[in-house]
Amino acid sequence: MVYCGKPSKACLQCRTRKLRCDLEKDSCGQCIRAALQCSGYRDSTQLRIRDESQATKQKVLTRMAKQIPHALTVSIHDRARNAFFANYVRGYSNKYDVLGSLYKGPAPDEHLVASVDTVSLALFTFQGHHPQASKLARAKYIHALPLLNNALKSPKAATSDSTLLAVLLLDLFEKITNNVPRSTSSWMSHVNGALALVKMRNPDQIQNYTALRLSVRLTTSLLISCVAANAPVPPELAKLREDLAPFLTADDPKWQVSGLVVKYANLQGAIQDGYLCASDILTRTVELDGEFISLTRNLPASWLYNTTYLFEPSQRVYEEHFDTYSDHFVTQTWNVLRVMRVLLNNIIRTYSPSRNSGMVTSTIDSIAKDICASVPQYTGSKDYTPSGTDSSTAQMLRCYALLFPLYVAGLYASASSGIKAWTIKQLRFMANQFGIRNANVVTEILERDEGTSPWDVYAMLGSYAFAA
Repeated sequence: MVYCGKPSKACLQCRTRKLRCDLEKDSCGQCIRAALQCSGYRDSTQLRIRDESQATKQKVLTRMAKQIPHALTVSIHDRARNAFFANYVRGYSNKYDVLGSLYKGPAPDEHLVASVDTVSLALFTFQGHHPQASKLARAKYIHALPLLNNALKSPKAATSDSTLLAVLLLDLFEKITNNVPRSTSSWMSHVNGALALVKMRNPDQIQNYTALRLSVRLTTSLLISCVAANAPVPPELAKLREDLAPFLTADDPKWQVSGLVVKYANLQGAIQDGYLCASDILTRTVELDGEFISLTRNLPASWLYNTTYLFEPSQRVYEEHFDTYSDHFVTQTWNVLRVMRVLLNNIIRTYSPSRNSGMVTSTIDSIAKDICASVPQYTGSKDYTPSGTDSSTAQMLRCYALLFPLYVAGLYASASSGIKAWTIKQLRFMANQFGIRNANVVTEILERDEGTSPWDVYAMLGSYAFAA
């Protein structure tokens, strides 16, 4: 309701002309002087307050609409960059946590910015967020390369942390996009380039946190690249690991695992190049498998998992039990151990006398079952719902990291174990529940039963781009 002021008794002519009306009987003096017919006077007792609620409401809404800015349009570049920082700098994984300090400030290095944009768009494409991101990522890559080359011409810029990180990010781009031909030079070019940069740097640089983190990241990237390409580890990588050792915790499980993976890469490279006879292959493989077993038995208590047994069967759980770990970092490291042991035991099965093949197959089945038991913590079960189970990127990435170990389990486990069939069901579930398209791709590879190399599948999945 709106109060319009005290109502006037004046005649219509006086109100219209805004004159004081003398309210004389029959006709007011103003109307007589103006020779106008007086309309008479209003009865104020009959006047009512007008309901102006709707009119007032409309006026307010109109005023507010003028004050509200138009919805902001966020560019694909910004969305991709924000997703990268959220998941790989301070979220699902912190392996690029040093990017925050190198990227902040009024003017971060141009080649680093271009490299961040390149890999951000590639990851955005891989996760299926935007169909145009792939084309933009390739364009950014072409833009980033000459910027990086210019930086490499400067001795100061070439040995900076920004340049080393830029090279590692471009390597990540190659692993995401060049995911079929592992033998091509581009598969190893950036990590080899990064290794060359480390050799140019002052040895004292390794003592600061940023340089140390980047060097460790390089050793991991180069090591996995060698394993996936069936190539031995270059001597420069072995030397870098020696240089890093005094600044790292010697009994850190991930560092210990990577040390054994170095031995696996060298063994596989020697086999690939024909340097070993069958008996030597068997001897070295059995010894290395023993080292992996010893490591699993000596992990710290915080790395051990708890086993839950179900009272009734669940399609999400193999053989009515599953394991829970402290976090997805620990789960992934355990599954790296298991994948390595499955691959080693497959070599043993290949070169062992036929009478021992049954025992080796039983060992592979046992390891594959442990891989299966690591899945329900992240996919859920009838009696267990993982924390944060939704279609968020972090949850999808936790499940994505299970695709490769599941493929290895399904590929090498015996037919009688039923592991392959169970694995296919879980991959289909992850594709439908979490929108992981590559889970369907891995399913199709397993169903074709063509024995596709695990490392071909690993490359197709984006290599170490999606590891924690």
